[in-house]
Parts: sequence; structure tokens; C-alpha cells
Amino acid sequence: MAAMCLASSLAAHASERQSIPFNFDMHGNIVVPLTLNDNTAAIGVIDTAATYAMIGLATAKRAGVAPPDASMVNVLGLEGPQAYPIVYLDSIAAGNCRFTDVAAALNQRIEVVGVKNVVPLTVLEGDVVDFDFVERRVLIYDGRPDSNFTKTISHLPMHQISGLWFAEVKLNGRKGLALIDTGSSVSYINSRFAADADMKPNVEETQLLQGITGNGIDVRVATGRKIQLGKHSVSRPDLIVADPPLFEHLSMVDTPAMVLGLDYLSNFRVQLDRRRNFLVLSLRAQKKDMVSVRQRAAATHLRDD
Repeated sequence: MAAMCLASSLAAHASERQSIPFNFDMHGNIVVPLTLNDNTAAIGVIDTAATYAMIGLATAKRAGVAPPDASMVNVLGLEGPQAYPIVYLDSIAAGNCRFTDVAAALNQRIEVVGVKNVVPLTVLEGDVVDFDFVERRVLIYDGRPDSNFTKTISHLPMHQISGLWFAEVKLNGRKGLALIDTGSSVSYINSRFAADADMKPNVEETQLLQGITGNGIDVRVATGRKIQLGKHSVSRPDLIVADPPLFEHLSMVDTPAMVLGLDYLSNFRVQLDRRRNFLVLSLRAQKKDMVSVRQRAAATHLRDD
């Protein structure tokens, strides 16, 4: 199990909400401007499926971070637990938040593509972590999630498993658990969920996907009738079917499960109410209550039931 990152967070004023602006990169990932050790600019991600802070080797060198000693930490990710050296930062600043005395895993894997600096959910202190994709900011505050009566709101029960937050969802009427993952640009289901929900193979999309990933990777695409996220639903979703080592590590191989990524989450106001254990999804009310969920080569439609 991954250790928890210990950090203290300070807002600009004691009574002020913490606010972190973000943007999207060309791959659809959230990116956040960071300042490390008060003088080094960097780009990172706020990852709801991360339990430990992480910094890339090149960024650590630029920030003057001391080399690691023999201490190691097991960090839990989609590939299961992996051991990383530990380094220490005096501070990480993002928006009006400042985290001090941060222990971070040092990512020395140069073959890994993408942003290597990770701010985990565990360092964000507050009852609610609120992703506002319209204003492109993350708010962290105590109390109840902000509400807007012009929006349709769903409350999905959340469960914490080994420090990770899962929400209850339905696929073709079958219940499953969805890992809330703002660090993933795409959503996918495990083989058990695909079988239980009687998902239909999508040969055309599978061929397109294997053309990108290569035939050596065991992934496929399946089409369902409907995925339900509380009051909201997506009709005829095309979903990647894959079995990340994380689910095996969590003893969830036989549990219907999925990763709920930004292709779905970014259509909503996403609020993790950690005090009451609810994922709150709100969608602005429209006449048809429809938005597009972009998925690989096709799009499905999101609506309110």
C-alpha cells in the first residue's frame, strides 16, 4: 500500500478558499502551473487517483532538490505498486495554495511520456475538492459542496479503497465501482464488468485501437446500451476493456470495476465530498439535457434521465 504524503497547506488567507487554476494539454490531460521551492516553474497534474506526490527527475534537478538517499516508497498506480526513491521539497505552490515540507517520489523513468509532476488528492486539505471545468479551476473548501439549482445534480456514493476513491455506477443496469481518475484522459472497464454487463464487441473500434497501441497489448473496445452516473446517463458508450494490475492488487479482479476518466468527468462540475462520501456531478440544465462525450474516433451522448 502506498504511504500517505505528509504536507501542510496554507491558503492566501485563513478564511479564503483554496483555488488552483488549470488548463488542458493537447492530449486532454489537466495541467497545473506549479512553483517548486519558491523559484522554479513547472507543470503538474492534480490526480484524484494518486496517493503520493511525485516529481520528475529533470524538474527535481532544476529545482535544486537534493539527490535521494536509500529510502524508497511504494506508490500505488494503475500498474500496481511500484518502488520509487524519496526526495524532499521545501515547498510546492499552486494557485493560492502552498504545500510545505513535501515528501515526493522521484520519477526517473525517462520512457514514461507525459507530465511527471503529480499533486495527489491526499495533500488537498478540505471536505470538498471541486473541479470546475467551466472556470478551469479546482476549489478546496470545508462544508457542503456548492450547489446550483439551474443544474441537474447526481450524488454517487463513494468508497475509499487503499486511499483511492471509487464511485458507484451502473453499466447496462449492472452495478460496478468506478475509480475517479482526473489523471486519465480516457475511461475504461475491466473484463468482469464487460462480461457482467453483456457488452458487445466493437470490432471496428478495436482494430483502430490496436493500430495505435500495437497487437501486443491486450485491449479491446466494447459497446454498451447505457452507462448511468446517478441521474445522468450515456447512451451507447464505446468503452475500452482492459485489466490494469491495480485491480489485481486491490483484489478486484472479480469485481465489476472501471476507471472514470476526463472524457466523462470533464462534462460535469465534479465535486468529491470526502466528509459525506459522495461524488457530486452536476450538469447545466438544457432543453434536451444533452452534451457530447468525446471518445477516440466516435462520440456518445450524455443526458439526464
